[in-house]
Amino acid sequence: MFIFKFFPLFAFLLIAFWGLHQIGYFPDRLNHVLFHVGLPSGAVWKPTWSDVVILAGLITLYIEIFKSTRTSSISIVDHTLSTFVFVAFLVSWIVFPWSIGDKGDSTFLFLTIMSFIDVIAGFTITIAAARRDFALGGRE
Repeated sequence: MFIFKFFPLFAFLLIAFWGLHQIGYFPDRLNHVLFHVGLPSGAVWKPTWSDVVILAGLITLYIEIFKSTRTSSISIVDHTLSTFVFVAFLVSWIVFPWSIGDKGDSTFLFLTIMSFIDVIAGFTITIAAARRDFALGGRE
C-alpha cells in the first residue's frame, strides 16, 4: 500500500489502456455496450466501456486530489511523477494511433485532461496547504 502514497494512480490507467490495446481490446471496443438498465422514466441507459474508463478516470482524479492535500516530502515525489505521467499521456495521445483508434475516440483525451488537472490541482493544493500550515510571511 505504500506505493499508492507516492505513485500516481493515473499511471495505472495509462498502463491498463495500453495493455488492453496490446491484447486487441481497446480502442476498438470502447463503444461496446456493457449492459442495459431500464430507468423509472422509461428510458434505457446503455453504458459503454468508454463510460467505464471515464468513470474510473474521475474516481482516480478524486483520489489524486485528495492525496495532494498532504504536505510531506512524499507528496513532492508524487507530484513530480504525476507530471511525468501527464507527459506520457500527452505524447501517447499526439504520437500513437492506439490512443484514439480508427474512429477518433476521445476517451484517451479525457484521461489526458484529467491527468493534467491532477498535476495542476496537485501543485496548487499542496502549495495552498503548505502556506496555510506554515503561515509563510504571517499572512494567508
